Amino acid sequence: MLSYFALITLVKLSGLLIPFIWLLIIADRRGRLYGTLAIVLMFIVSYINTYFNLPDLAYPSLIDGWLMWFIAGMIIVAALRRFLYSPNAAVARTKTQSGVVGQIVERFTGTFGWIGKIAMAVVIAVIVFIILGSITSLVTQMNPRPAVQSIKTDMNDDTKNAPMPVIKNSAETPVVNAPQTISTDMNNSLNSFKNSNVYDLNHMRVQMFKGKMIYVAPVEFSGGFWRYIHYLKVPGYFRTNATDKNADPKFVAKPMKYTPSAYFNNDADRRISAHSLGYTMVGATAQLEIDDNGTPYYVRTLAKPISYLNRNYDYSHYKVAVLNTITGKVKVYSPKKVPKFVDIAVTPEFVSQEVSLFGRYRHGFWNATSFGGHSGVMKPTTAGTEGGDKLTPYAYKGRVYYFTGMTSVNEHQSSILGYTFVDARTNTLHYYREHGNVMTPERAIS
Repeated sequence: MLSYFALITLVKLSGLLIPFIWLLIIADRRGRLYGTLAIVLMFIVSYINTYFNLPDLAYPSLIDGWLMWFIAGMIIVAALRRFLYSPNAAVARTKTQSGVVGQIVERFTGTFGWIGKIAMAVVIAVIVFIILGSITSLVTQMNPRPAVQSIKTDMNDDTKNAPMPVIKNSAETPVVNAPQTISTDMNNSLNSFKNSNVYDLNHMRVQMFKGKMIYVAPVEFSGGFWRYIHYLKVPGYFRTNATDKNADPKFVAKPMKYTPSAYFNNDADRRISAHSLGYTMVGATAQLEIDDNGTPYYVRTLAKPISYLNRNYDYSHYKVAVLNTITGKVKVYSPKKVPKFVDIAVTPEFVSQEVSLFGRYRHGFWNATSFGGHSGVMKPTTAGTEGGDKLTPYAYKGRVYYFTGMTSVNEHQSSILGYTFVDARTNTLHYYREHGNVMTPERAIS
């Protein structure tokens, strides 16, 4: 893993290669030495940042990093050549600039001499980079069509065939218990194992287990680095029925070495990041899932941007990373080859963005603006339990679906226009238009 992050650091800093070669050509012996030391120092700092902060490794972000170092490096070396290494360097350092821009530069850099001019050059590089970032942001915002077209959709003109279970008794209630309630119950059960005071429950995931919908919540280190150094492993995880209001959390003793609360090479997100080159890790952290034998795995969706200029996700070309919490082995799967026990191949944050784009921009960007006709423009309701309160998970025929009602973007209207059901395993978005009972989002959810 250490060599992998070193390679990523070299890729990020490769933009300095051409400026560095130019510096070696124009500089004297001392300049070459200082330049080499500066490159080594930047590599060390960048390596530490890459290893601990896990920056986005999607290709657009890597290209951004390359351009940033290239532009900054070229400007700095050009300034050094003009003010330090050219035959007329002494004249250039003392020459008064003409013109408005020159006077401004002279005023701000006169106090610090040629060092101030180099600082001004760096500022110019940052401005150029900000302009480039603004262009990509504008293209991303104004060209959502490729992302919307990448969504695998199933359009239905009525709700007749919507995948809603027939509720015969309370045991078949599809809507899960509120995560806050489950979290409280699990925290009250933390005394189920030894040294429970050094652990905590930070996140939960809903999934299917032996035909039933359950919540799974891993035990995580509480107290930071020194607690981790002392114990090194977490003792296991909790699971509880997600639809039975009387269910009690059950602690499962499965010591896990590789978790998000671990450090260094045992950090689950760091191990997944080492397999995510070209993709963005979606969500705050990896989420726990268990197979039919109760073996715990951390799962994370890896999303791919459309292009360098268009940073919207490609919803048909994502990957799913699966980490064995006991062995530390990571496997990355295409959507069609995800293991059967993985019920949530697409994280709620991924689905939430997908549903929002579908509702607002499926008829194009201009249609959704004040200049367009607003034909069919919708937004997901905020009456859910996951994905920023937009989605509600439930079980249907052994699969987990994310459900949300779609309502008008007009703040004065609150009726349901239709429903979206996203298969959490295949990422297929099913849309059903509402014709009959016009109801509020809260009534639709209930």
